Amino acid sequence: MNRYCQLLLGTVFAALALGWGSAPVVAPAKAKPTTTIKMVTYGQMTKHNTHRLAAVREAARQAILQTTKAKSSRVPAVYQVKLPTHMTKKAGLAKQGLRMPLLKNSFKLTHVTVPYSALTGKIVNQYLPKANRTQKVNTKKMVALTFDDGPDKTLTPRLLKTLKKAHVHATFFEVGQSVKRYPKIARAVLANGNELANHSWNHPNFGSIGTKKTAQQVMRTNQAIYQATKTLPQYVRPPYGSITAAEGRKIQQPIIRWSVDSRDWAYLNAQADIKEVMKDTRGGDIILMHDVHKQSVAAVPTIIKRLKAKGYKLVTVSELLNNQALPGLQYFGAHDSRIVGK
Repeated sequence: MNRYCQLLLGTVFAALALGWGSAPVVAPAKAKPTTTIKMVTYGQMTKHNTHRLAAVREAARQAILQTTKAKSSRVPAVYQVKLPTHMTKKAGLAKQGLRMPLLKNSFKLTHVTVPYSALTGKIVNQYLPKANRTQKVNTKKMVALTFDDGPDKTLTPRLLKTLKKAHVHATFFEVGQSVKRYPKIARAVLANGNELANHSWNHPNFGSIGTKKTAQQVMRTNQAIYQATKTLPQYVRPPYGSITAAEGRKIQQPIIRWSVDSRDWAYLNAQADIKEVMKDTRGGDIILMHDVHKQSVAAVPTIIKRLKAKGYKLVTVSELLNNQALPGLQYFGAHDSRIVGK
């Protein structure tokens, strides 16, 4: 081998030794940090309270419908999804909400994440972000206006204008067949910051029709309200306040009664309505009125004005009960809850 070849080979070997001409050495990519989801039992998050666990199931049904963008025809199916009843089962505290594992179901979901905002007052505060925890409220100067039997084509919009002008929110217990007839008005109730709840399909006496028919009344109305608003109503008010213990267990929603009956349905007189409400109302009361009588709607501006003059703040049922109404219980006021049927 001549001198030239020896020099050429030496140069090649040196280049290989130094890594010249080879692929650049790339540092390994840093692995993305994994998010750890804390698992807690339903017993821990509800303090082993079966009513609280029923409320978690209620919130999960809403989340399932919203996650799958389900049509109203699927509302009955969501009540067939097997949701947790045992306190030893676990769910995860994820950033977006409570991540609940699901058994095989017709919605084809392996889990559902329930927003923490839907669990305020349902699970204990320590498992909620600070923004979603309940705070102590003073109900001595709080009352809730509630209206039954709507929506009415003319009177409910008129009442909504009155409430908006007075900067007051109320809770509307609506009849399913009227919601189906006037879905835009049902949506307007919510759009103005009020609450919308279930008052049966066509106003029968639950106590006299039996558990099966009562459940059908409630389900059909839940379906109508969901079709109109894309939300399930949280509360049920039985017509005439009549409901049995068996019906309360079957319905699986909080029952809202009242502590002040305006008797507007009997008087059909605005001045009599005003007098009755002002005579009986105290802090923490739930006031019963109807938005299907023109005299009742006409009485509302004066009732609001006089209650405010006495220092009362008019709020929704959820505000009055501090978001802590639970299935299986019936509520007559801020400090009066009982087992349904008792």
